[in-house]
Amino acid sequence: MTYSKPALAVVGLLALAACDEDMSGSSDMMATPQMQPAPGGPPFIETMDASVSNAAVSACRSALEATTTGGVTVVGSEFSQANTAIYMRVGANGAPWRCLVSADGSNPSLEFQGSEGAA
Repeated sequence: MTYSKPALAVVGLLALAACDEDMSGSSDMMATPQMQPAPGGPPFIETMDASVSNAAVSACRSALEATTTGGVTVVGSEFSQANTAIYMRVGANGAPWRCLVSADGSNPSLEFQGSEGAA
């Protein structure tokens, strides 16, 4: 039985496509899980409040980048008249942090939100 070259090429491409899907699935399983906020702590917000100023977000990001190593990602914010809360994750394990800051970006105060004993 003989097969045409185009038919063999199609079979080969389908086989490669199947391998690519398997490879992407396995890499997701090897990703580091995100560290969870400590139980009993304040809620960890992962939505952005449109009322929060860029100055507040920038001040908190800069303060956390100066304190930690690893990438800082802003994941949420919450506006309040007293203080604005900016929620961030750091590093490959996504360590949770909260920053309380004035709307104008002054006086950022950082708080680690994870469990101290977590790996």
